[in-house]
Amino acid sequence: MRELNREPGELSATTLVLLHSPLVSMSSWGRTAECVEALGPRCVAVEVDDDLRPPYGLGYARCAADRIAGSVGTGPVVLVGHSGAGPVLPAVTAALHGRVAVVGELYCDANLPRAGASRVDLMRHQGADFENFRAELANGRRYPDWSDEELTELLPDPLDRKTVLAGVRQRGEDFYLEPLPIPDSVPEIGRGFLRLCAGYEFPAAEAERRGWPIIRLDQGHFHPLVDPEETARALVAVAARLVPAA
Repeated sequence: MRELNREPGELSATTLVLLHSPLVSMSSWGRTAECVEALGPRCVAVEVDDDLRPPYGLGYARCAADRIAGSVGTGPVVLVGHSGAGPVLPAVTAALHGRVAVVGELYCDANLPRAGASRVDLMRHQGADFENFRAELANGRRYPDWSDEELTELLPDPLDRKTVLAGVRQRGEDFYLEPLPIPDSVPEIGRGFLRLCAGYEFPAAEAERRGWPIIRLDQGHFHPLVDPEETARALVAVAARLVPAA
């Protein structure tokens, strides 16, 4: 685990809000929320399911904001976006403006948002895999289309695989090509990164260049399901550096 060099703040009054990728359901967080709460901070995972029509990104942000406002009151909160939720965190923060005080955004194995970029654009660093994926989308592929066998190495427990597969939300080309919403004004709040696996080293390195607090784990993309305790410890460690120290 990479050490952080910023003094931690006090999380006792802050709620960590866990946001799942739009490709899966809230169940992909497993027991992470309760493991975070065992460490002290309040934590809630919210289900975002009203984003099945375009504009997808804006729909996700608005639905997430409504669910968060109904769950945590006025804040303060640190938003935690896993995987595909990461690029829309700024839009969620903007949708919460005036309702919930967002003090931090934590990107967990997620690509970083970029003005005018689509989800496909944010995947270009994947090289040949990206080009193949882009061609398959153009030919009608709807992703994710995982099988149980394909997830065996990533998720050894068959119950974990069943959980992920039951929550899969397949998306077509229009979803991946849609430019993601970026607010005109981005607030000066704490931002950090938790890298769960080497596949997200590219955005992790960019976050590090920006001076964000970061922890690297060498595990798997669905580590919240496999080891929610370790995931919770890492999330709390990063989140504590996104709030002002006393």
